[in-house]
Amino acid sequence: MSIQTGRTAILVPMTEADYPVWRERGIKAYAEDKAQSGYSLENAQKLSEESYTTSLPKGVNTPDNYIFTILNASEQPVGALWFAVKEDYGKKTAFIYDIEINLAERGKGLGKATMLALEAEIKKLGINRIGLHVFAFNKTAHALYASLGYKSTDITMEKII
Repeated sequence: MSIQTGRTAILVPMTEADYPVWRERGIKAYAEDKAQSGYSLENAQKLSEESYTTSLPKGVNTPDNYIFTILNASEQPVGALWFAVKEDYGKKTAFIYDIEINLAERGKGLGKATMLALEAEIKKLGINRIGLHVFAFNKTAHALYASLGYKSTDITMEKII
């Protein structure tokens, strides 16, 4: 699937061979984000590992979960995307658990191209809602999602005293 946005992002299902490396990278990145949000690194690591183990018990073959390798226009891998289809009260939503563009490829429009390619994938599943969580410190992601029409639906706040 390729959507033109000035940049191209092609989503291809992740192979079982690529899954272990992606999983380890994802666990580490999620733990770092949780730690930056106030968790101890030890607790963040534990939470991250539990999250991946619980959410993806069958790896790339976990039902209702979709993990893609993101390719650029030259068909070189530049990142990964994971979403799951959830149903609450009769409404199906594609919930993004992870989107990662390789550091060297950031700032080139691939995040936006990936999100638009994702919309095409979601539509093929007959779903018209996409949800996601973004850490408060990640201003770049906030700006990207807002530019694509995402709205805040819940804000959690905390004060340390």
